[in-house]
Amino acid sequence: MAYPTSTFARNRRSLTLPDLVSVDVSRLRSIRLLGVAVIGLSGLLVLLLVRSTGGTPNPLNHLGYLPVLLAAYIFGLRGGLSGALYVGILLGPVAPALGLVGTHESIEVSAFRGAILLIAGATTGALFDRVRSNLVDLRSVTIEVVDRQRDGMVALARGAEAKDTDTGDHVVRVQEIATELALATGLASETSASIGWSAMLHDIGKLHVPDRILLKPGPLDRAEWDVMRLHPVWGAEILAQGAGFEVARRIARSHHENFDGSGYPDGLAGDAIPLEARIVRLADAFDAITHGRPYQAARPVDWALEEIDRHAGSQFDPHLARLFLDMLERDPGLSSRLQQARRPDGWEGAWTPVPGPFGHVQDEASR
Repeated sequence: MAYPTSTFARNRRSLTLPDLVSVDVSRLRSIRLLGVAVIGLSGLLVLLLVRSTGGTPNPLNHLGYLPVLLAAYIFGLRGGLSGALYVGILLGPVAPALGLVGTHESIEVSAFRGAILLIAGATTGALFDRVRSNLVDLRSVTIEVVDRQRDGMVALARGAEAKDTDTGDHVVRVQEIATELALATGLASETSASIGWSAMLHDIGKLHVPDRILLKPGPLDRAEWDVMRLHPVWGAEILAQGAGFEVARRIARSHHENFDGSGYPDGLAGDAIPLEARIVRLADAFDAITHGRPYQAARPVDWALEEIDRHAGSQFDPHLARLFLDMLERDPGLSSRLQQARRPDGWEGAWTPVPGPFGHVQDEASR
């Protein structure tokens, strides 16, 4: 499956002028060296064009602004001034002295052109420096806003999870697992992080589920399951009220959909289930199985992995399940972190779900 061509990849925006301006190319050694070479060669190219078309005065002299503007973009004010001096001297007194122009040009004309180039280079370079400075400030403000939004997401997620578990650490672990699994599919780091943060709100709809159902220490009956099955819908409705929660909204609604179409609330199957929801489906089930709940004690990690492998293709996306199993096998550090985070509380005496309309272990484990 070509997961990187998902909804995220299709919506990936093109590079814009603000993106180009915001690049701090002055700190990139390779670009600096390349820029110097291009500026030097473009200045010589302008000189040769002027010579081949009869020398000065020549409208092609205006092409000298190109290396000046390039120098201003790459190096800012100092680059603009340096580029202007280079081009001004190249097209001014140096060219006639070397016999590279066809017609003699007065020193006044050369000086005037050089002054105009200096003004253009200095102005353009100063503008690029100013824009970069403003974009750095804007980026800092944006990061602060995103951090505050994520702090709010964590608080909201922990509040919802506190009804179901002793702490809200479940959402943090699901975030980590979902992020790692998204990266394993080949999605970009930014997209994977977005899935991870959004995963923290997957059970926000449980705020509407009565505690007598949510905390029931045993299997739910059919009527109770009818209520429980509504929490994805309620979660999507809660997240529909805020901008910027599109990914979280899709996860909240579809993270209990099964790959074979037997899940809820919409009975979606296969690729009709959003990729981010399929990722969180697996991450949520793994963490729920390996950590204690009021209605179920924790199981060992190996047992959980066997369950994931057994239900690949039915409850879980088989490709994601394989990626997840391989990921833990290849990265002992990640597996160790997950096992250390697990707090076994005597799973030997754990309740065994009674077969019924929702008898899968993961259904009870990840209510």
